[in-house]
Amino acid sequence: MQKIGIAGTIASGKTSFALLLKRRGFPVFNCDSYARITRHNGHPACEKIKEVFPGTADEHGDIDAAKLAALVFHDEEKRKMLNAIVHPYVIEGMNHFFESHQDMPFVFAEVPLLFEAGLEDYFDTIIVVTCSEKTAVERMMRDRSYTEEEAEARYHAQINKEEQTAKADIVIHNDGTLKELDQKVNQMVGTLRRKARGRC
Repeated sequence: MQKIGIAGTIASGKTSFALLLKRRGFPVFNCDSYARITRHNGHPACEKIKEVFPGTADEHGDIDAAKLAALVFHDEEKRKMLNAIVHPYVIEGMNHFFESHQDMPFVFAEVPLLFEAGLEDYFDTIIVVTCSEKTAVERMMRDRSYTEEEAEARYHAQINKEEQTAKADIVIHNDGTLKELDQKVNQMVGTLRRKARGRC
């Protein structure tokens, strides 16, 4: 089994890329989806978040994602504190996912903060999905209802695009259509299989 991490710039289409892999029968772990579990009332991480960031819970005791994001987005120290609470649970869940798919040749994980969390050595291969700033800003305005200013702020808050692509084993440029991305997934899967045969 090869563990393959999917990272990339904001609004680059990482989730669409992962969905296309799932349609081909590949198992894909989604770190963001799993991280949402940690915001539910009663989860150990949720209780810790409420302790460290008071006032972020809603009337049900769950963490209000918008309130939490407003607190940590412009404060790097608070963002690191939040990640230190949540990341261990997400990594534990990812480990279980990989263990349960030992019989598969390739197992993927969509990890938006792969580099920020220092997980480069955790994976056999790292794929970075990226796009131009113009494309990313347009997608955030269209799909997430951000203003242009909000979209640009989020784009520039992430790890440098060039730094990500320099650390990648495979780079997928996704400025086009879903059909074009689908073709790139085909090419990427072919590359992985050829490399795997070469290792045998």
